[in-house]
Amino acid sequence: MQNRQVSRVFILILWVTIIFLSGSTFALNNADYARTTDTFMAHIPFMNPYIPLAWQMKVHFQPIGQLFEFSVYSIMLYLYASIISLLTSWFDLMLMASMLKFIYLLELFALSKIFFDYSRKSHYFIFTLFIIPLFSSSILSFIASFYQDSIVVFTLPILCYVLCKPVKYSAGVLFLLASAIACTKTQYFYLPLVILVGLWVFNEKVDKKKYIALFLSFVMALIVVSHSNKTVPLNKYNSNYFGAYLYQTLNHIELDSSVEAECVGIDPWNQKYDFNLGSVVNPKPKIGCYARHHSDASFSKSFAVFFKRPANLLTLPFDPSIQRQMKEEYFSLAYANKYFSSHDRFISKVTELKDDIYGPWRYSIAVLIVLLSFFLKSNPQAKLMFILGVFSSSQLYIAFFGEGYRDMSRHLFAMNFSFDLLIFICMMMLAQALFKRWQNRAVVSIK
Repeated sequence: MQNRQVSRVFILILWVTIIFLSGSTFALNNADYARTTDTFMAHIPFMNPYIPLAWQMKVHFQPIGQLFEFSVYSIMLYLYASIISLLTSWFDLMLMASMLKFIYLLELFALSKIFFDYSRKSHYFIFTLFIIPLFSSSILSFIASFYQDSIVVFTLPILCYVLCKPVKYSAGVLFLLASAIACTKTQYFYLPLVILVGLWVFNEKVDKKKYIALFLSFVMALIVVSHSNKTVPLNKYNSNYFGAYLYQTLNHIELDSSVEAECVGIDPWNQKYDFNLGSVVNPKPKIGCYARHHSDASFSKSFAVFFKRPANLLTLPFDPSIQRQMKEEYFSLAYANKYFSSHDRFISKVTELKDDIYGPWRYSIAVLIVLLSFFLKSNPQAKLMFILGVFSSSQLYIAFFGEGYRDMSRHLFAMNFSFDLLIFICMMMLAQALFKRWQNRAVVSIK
């Protein structure tokens, strides 16, 4: 009982500290906020770091069925706005962020209990030390945002916990958590399948209901993907002309005769790719590339480019233009257009340090950890190494084939976050092993 009270006080102190350290960190609107907020709130200014972070909600909400993107995240946000509208007409972003930070912290603490029983004071210190990378400005800014990418922050940690600890109605809980992620962004649709494979590969003797739940979650995600057609034409065009064809051009690979070379590297809004700046306004007059090619664009054409040269799939993560995107200082097209605003020095420095330490090597490290997990199959937590490692490394390919280089920096958010969570779990596993070894030595010395 005393240990539980200490833990509660510890979490509250840590939560208040996190709020204090991140009070001026939030994400900017790159014009995507309307996808989740237009049913209950007016327009939020575009890429403006000086706006107030509380907005007046509409007197009459539009029906939930009129959401631009009918996803789990947008539904959750709509329901939250509906509840607070009973108390106030103002939507305070930082108030919502504070509550989400508390939930996020609780999930990480619960996850850490898989490794520590918190019978020692050092356990609290180690937990505090290891979660620092998970509370960087790059992560906390997305918690203080309306970007659907943030769904992974407050679902992945508890999902990992449920995969390792028996909970009541575990199959149902697993279905809800996996579906929450997979049905929020088409980019995450395959996560239930990754989890299912992870449980099978590591010979998990789990209730068959869990396998059924994950399969149903995957099927539901496929249904959602098949009905998410509002931005598909844009994505297909970007996948071709701002992705695969641009990759060929940058790497001096001959284009197919059917490809219009003048349109390569130009997005639907006349932004032109630039290696040094990220993007620039196309200096030539608008030539209607999207209007001419969106009807014949397809994801299969992007895949075909790499199927002709399969070796390029292996070297894709090391492409210089992609490595420029593999940082947590997220930007929108041009490198100067930062996705988040932060005047909180400590957590901003954490983001910088992560980029300095990992740089463009996150993909490679994640793949190595996946391979390492096979040698640790006797450890019940090794499946988390596999699941998070596969999800993190595969996100690079999903992002590239989904929309090419365009806005790839933000599209790699889930890759970076799942990598950070993966490192946290690996460090906790290492600390747990060292504690057990020290305890065994202590017992032997006493004998």
